[in-house]
Amino acid sequence: MKKLNEQATKIFCQLLKKLGNNSYIKINNEGYMPLTIECIEEQINTPWGFAKLYSVSHSYVQNGDLMRDPEMVFIVCDNRAHEKDFDNILIYTQMFQQDNLGLYEESVRIENNHIKTFIKTWQHGHCSFANTWLRNIKQQGFLKQEGINITRKN
Repeated sequence: MKKLNEQATKIFCQLLKKLGNNSYIKINNEGYMPLTIECIEEQINTPWGFAKLYSVSHSYVQNGDLMRDPEMVFIVCDNRAHEKDFDNILIYTQMFQQDNLGLYEESVRIENNHIKTFIKTWQHGHCSFANTWLRNIKQQGFLKQEGINITRKN
């Protein structure tokens, strides 16, 4: 499977730092759709050790329905000795969803907390998209401390 590139990994780690010990945060940044980060599963058995699943999404409401634009789920195997030990955190894309296009693509199939199979073409495409999307998230100011509003839930 293809993992996020170094730049995207560092950006994702900054999002994880914002999440902290919370299970969910929503970052409101004026002029952009809210960004939500949520830990949705723990103890996923992978070839690289135990991992967590994180959902990251932009969203808006249309006709009373929450629309993901997009949502991605990431497999995160974090074996870092310290915060900046980026060589020992592996981040893989698992799912891509774009509600306004009716797209739902699960590129890595997980059953009973074990990775079973993956679709190489989808997973590589999702990874390429995530590398660009995370760079855009940084450029849009979601990592800054000032000018944003964060809602946290434990």
